[in-house]
Amino acid sequence: MALPEKCPMCLAGREKQSVVTPHVYGGNVRGHAFFHCQDCDVRYQYPGLTPEEEVRFYAAEFEGFMAGRAGNKGGWDKAEDHIRANEPTRLRRMKYLQPILAKGASLLEVGCSSGFMLFPLAEAGHDCVGIEPSGVFSEYVKERGLPVYESLNQLRQLAVRSQFDAILHFFVMEHIAQPRAFLEAQLALLKPGGKIIFEIPNAADPLYSVYDIPAFERFYWSVAHPWYFSESSLHYLLGQLGRPYEILRDQRYDLSNHMVWARDGRPGGMGRFTEALGSELEESYKQALIRNGKCDTLIGIISNE
Repeated sequence: MALPEKCPMCLAGREKQSVVTPHVYGGNVRGHAFFHCQDCDVRYQYPGLTPEEEVRFYAAEFEGFMAGRAGNKGGWDKAEDHIRANEPTRLRRMKYLQPILAKGASLLEVGCSSGFMLFPLAEAGHDCVGIEPSGVFSEYVKERGLPVYESLNQLRQLAVRSQFDAILHFFVMEHIAQPRAFLEAQLALLKPGGKIIFEIPNAADPLYSVYDIPAFERFYWSVAHPWYFSESSLHYLLGQLGRPYEILRDQRYDLSNHMVWARDGRPGGMGRFTEALGSELEESYKQALIRNGKCDTLIGIISNE
């Protein structure tokens, strides 16, 4: 196993680094693993994908990789199926997006995938643009009438509009090799008073931090993710930007999902026992995890002020 000389986030030395797991889902690099920095609390993959491997992975392999993780219910094989599969996700996000988005706002979503977030926002009167490196999904979104670019660089070079009221990205930043530069590039595209709103996995996911399910540990730490952030490490990153920000907690997966993981050691249990348990119990379970900080999702909101 290769050992890092220092933390790639805060540059703390080797003595502050420890192994989280040698199990990297989808990994084919001999000796890579995930490490934890005691100073900034970030978890990171070392060594990670090379720039060439990363480009190839997202251009040609990502949908197949995600289909393998999510199974046939994820909709990764077909854009229309992906939109239907993610409608509950869209509704969950709108609970915190609606109070933030002004009427008729100009919106950029980085990593818009099938457009399941953007299409309803466009129908509601927002001016929407997407960035999506996947050729499969980007062509679908373009065919349905929304402008899509391969990258932020291409957007800056080719787009008529160069500033936005809000920039959205959901489960994207953990895929980015240089997250601070990624966020700074977006701040440059925001209007004064605009906001960046994003979601990322929480390293305190209860299936790992509370229940410690071995099958989940082998599934969770993905070759597609250079980073896993805790609240502490996200505070460290966002504090470097010099802008006001807040961090919210959320829980995507329900008690039914966690019961299936505990029983069968696999994903796919969302809603499995809700009829028997009751939706109130499912929601109470989620809220308890959120209160205790053992939830699976973090939401960051950065203001360009």
